Amino acid sequence: MKSLVTPSSDILEMHLAELAEECASILGYVAMLKKAELDSDEREKYEAMLYAALTHLLNHAKPAIKEWDRIVEQMPEDKSD
Repeated sequence: MKSLVTPSSDILEMHLAELAEECASILGYVAMLKKAELDSDEREKYEAMLYAALTHLLNHAKPAIKEWDRIVEQMPEDKSD
């Protein structure tokens, strides 16, 4: 039996890959925004990219959770107690 953190469906695997990619992007944008030497145009550009990445993250988090819940519901109950 696969663990919950191991993608157990193609749909979940796709969403988890997208989430990982967006998390990396978000960390990069936050790091860029922490730079003191950004001019206002650069800051505006990175803020827009961060917003887009956060929105994309949200769009993959919700269906990933829904798919995860579906998988958990299909798992047999543990009767070892």
